[in-house]
Amino acid sequence: MSRYPTLNQFNRPPIVVSDNDVLSGRGVNIAAHPGNERFRTLITTRADETYCEGYSATEKKAVSEEIIHHIASLDPPGRFLKREGRGQVSRGLNGPWEELSRKEALKKTCQALRDCNRGDRETYANGVAAPEDVKVVADEIATGAATQGVSLKDLAARSVVESSERTQEKLREAMQEAGVPDDQIEEQLKRQRADPTYVIPGFAETSQGTFAPISNPGYGHQPSIMEMMGPDGVPVQHQVVLPMPGQMPGLYSQYPHPAMDMPPIDPVAVAAARAAAGYVHPNDFEKQK
Repeated sequence: MSRYPTLNQFNRPPIVVSDNDVLSGRGVNIAAHPGNERFRTLITTRADETYCEGYSATEKKAVSEEIIHHIASLDPPGRFLKREGRGQVSRGLNGPWEELSRKEALKKTCQALRDCNRGDRETYANGVAAPEDVKVVADEIATGAATQGVSLKDLAARSVVESSERTQEKLREAMQEAGVPDDQIEEQLKRQRADPTYVIPGFAETSQGTFAPISNPGYGHQPSIMEMMGPDGVPVQHQVVLPMPGQMPGLYSQYPHPAMDMPPIDPVAVAAARAAAGYVHPNDFEKQK
């Protein structure tokens, strides 16, 4: 993102950090933030020595999505935040803040899971007290392991199925809201089930994990309004109507120009004016000689 403020940055209210938010950055203040401590203890509930080598890429992503889903389900919903712009300080809790895209939040969570499951990071969350909601998650995992023999790898496989079902439901809701015909919805969802990496044309995943149509006149957007795109490729709501490039006045169209803005010359009227004034053009004078 540019270090210079954009029109959208002026229009939207600043983000106020809550205790459920996970902050990106360095320093004691960031590490001790309640949302970051919850994030680390939540990561440790999935500590598994087989994670790095034994989990598939799909399972690793599904575990990350489950953790992100847990944080987003808190009250108020937790967000993954980073400082807005490159020129801001890199330490402390000073803002302004902006929300990470879904892709960035997944990357951060996957990195935390790798760090937690490394042999040299056994003290990943030592000394951090787990909040009550994380204790509930840990107890459920422990109970499943003790009574049903469910391993963390088994839970990761279940997470793949649950994550796919959530994605399908959110995609269906987004396409229905955008007015996509039912037969096309089913066809797109069928392709997405067959290949989880398939991206349904015209839709992007937001930082909240929902889906929204990308700027497209076919979905009811006004083509005469220049839309501002957010970090997820989804139009950002704003109140300022901007002209399209063809409607923007150029430098020469703002001021009269004799060669462009004067009415066309009438040669008959010019000849009559010359004769009345007794003017003879040099070329005509040579002819008269």
